[in-house]
Amino acid sequence: MGRSEKFRFGAALALGVMLPGLLKYFLTTAGYEQLGTAVWVSGYATAILVIWYVWIRPLDLQGATT
Repeated sequence: MGRSEKFRFGAALALGVMLPGLLKYFLTTAGYEQLGTAVWVSGYATAILVIWYVWIRPLDLQGATT
């Protein structure tokens, strides 16, 4: 994994956690608690799915065959 690939992974992870959290905070303080929770859950789940699909799924996790 090269340096730019590590940066992209870190940025995706940070944005996937921080952006939904900030949106939830602002919506909750504006009085939209349920909408804030829905935005947080959907944003966090989307980030997890994207990270899995782009970085984790292509890994070859098989052991040595004898």
